[in-house]
Amino acid sequence: MNSTAAPAAEEEVASKPFHARGVIVDVHTFFSTAARQQSDVQPAHEQLAGRALVTEEGVFAFLETPENAEQLQHTEPGSVVHVRGKLLERGALLHVDSLQKITTVPLIDFARFRNDPGRQATLKGVNKCQCGLAVADLPHSCELGHLHHLEAADGRIYHYLQFASGKDTFLGKDSHFQAVEVTARVLPGQYLLVERVVLE
Repeated sequence: MNSTAAPAAEEEVASKPFHARGVIVDVHTFFSTAARQQSDVQPAHEQLAGRALVTEEGVFAFLETPENAEQLQHTEPGSVVHVRGKLLERGALLHVDSLQKITTVPLIDFARFRNDPGRQATLKGVNKCQCGLAVADLPHSCELGHLHHLEAADGRIYHYLQFASGKDTFLGKDSHFQAVEVTARVLPGQYLLVERVVLE
């Protein structure tokens, strides 16, 4: 019984091959719901944590690793790209193996993602950096800093937009590996527009 259950569990948490054409965006200016707070944000690690990939399928975050930083270092928001790598679906998280700038803009309904109001939620989990974040077989490292994500009780991984308390939580201020309850609006790509963070 255990021998059949183990492969099924591994398959559930492992990453999947990813290849798609899309556009690099600045997540702190992309979502209309967060527009009123844009003047207040000074993102940390903006060149990586402030970037996302928008494709016809959705919005995807980049794991903050040296490998991803190298792939994205010459890529500005608005760049049209073809990305190949690995996707951790329960976190909408990407590891990039190759990123190629292209000239043909894919047919993407940007308004569908930009204007999505998200859903109000209260999420319980642990505020984790990559020292313990469950990212399966994605390459991971805290070499660029202890940058945090919410690992919820159901295993899903969420990413903080760095408005108000979202920035301190992203940096792990007073919440490094702490159990937290986060009240936020959940936007495409599992980005969180944080309203309140309570240590449990």
